Amino acid sequence: MNNTNDTESELFQYYRTIEYQYYKVYIWVLVGVGVPGNVACILVTTSMTLTTATLYMSLLAVADLLALVLKLIFHQMYIYEVPLNTIGCKMEVFVALVSCYANWTLVLVCLERFLSIRFPLKKKIYFTKNRPILIAVLLGMILCLCNLYAFIQLDHREESYCSYPDSSFDFVRTYWYWITAFIYYFLPFILLLIFPFLIIVSLRRQRKAREAMVRTTPDTSGETTQTRVEVAISVMVVCDAIVVFVTFAPICILNLIKPFDTLNHGTIHTRFTVTMLEFMARTLSEVNYAVDFVIYFAASKKFRSRFKKLIRKCLTCRCRRDQE
Repeated sequence: MNNTNDTESELFQYYRTIEYQYYKVYIWVLVGVGVPGNVACILVTTSMTLTTATLYMSLLAVADLLALVLKLIFHQMYIYEVPLNTIGCKMEVFVALVSCYANWTLVLVCLERFLSIRFPLKKKIYFTKNRPILIAVLLGMILCLCNLYAFIQLDHREESYCSYPDSSFDFVRTYWYWITAFIYYFLPFILLLIFPFLIIVSLRRQRKAREAMVRTTPDTSGETTQTRVEVAISVMVVCDAIVVFVTFAPICILNLIKPFDTLNHGTIHTRFTVTMLEFMARTLSEVNYAVDFVIYFAASKKFRSRFKKLIRKCLTCRCRRDQE
């Protein structure tokens, strides 16, 4: 009997070590790829001609960068067991808010791309000079209101533990869980399935219309150049949305089945398997904040040429400084 208990204890410690090491390392991989990548995205997109699309793409890179930095800070606080007070718990809600805003910003980019391609003549009506900024601010305000309950109610219960008060336990478990899951995961997931499909369909229609126009009026070089820019940005956005959709699927499935206690936690092996699956699902959902640069660089020749030009410019400036 004692031998069996010792074996189970050793196995439990072994699994806990694996879980801890995974949790300890994964964020550094994301930060190592995502922070320089998002900085590069910000520099490249701001160097392009300012349009609604480039503005939203820059905003997306800023939101992803901020989400990664804040997640790293709180990750280290949990690793080193830094005591959380009321302010720390409120900041935890802010981290979730920034992450949610980053997801919704991509939805906003997809919406802009669809409207610009599907209704090119009405683009200037839909997106005036100040309207894109107003929409982005309004989106942030709506998400703040959606998180207001968590910001008010979430507080520290132990030194390193934030939770809702016992009086609201039934509401949180029955309603608030599904409200936050719908806003954070399900609705962006559904929209990121719909908008890329609509963008692809609109791009195909636009290409057919452009080919017909070229056959009738060959001298359309100005329109063709502008169209190529629009298509390049749209391809980047569609690729990003597809990657986010795929990596978001596991966390959506997890949040969908978790309240029904369908996951088996009976034995040490199954508990370890379920925990690692949860870790991997959350890691995949956070990969979205780190891979924008890789997607843009792989999907768009225009983005690659802009990035290379930016690197050459930086190296030239550095050589001049060294010579001086």
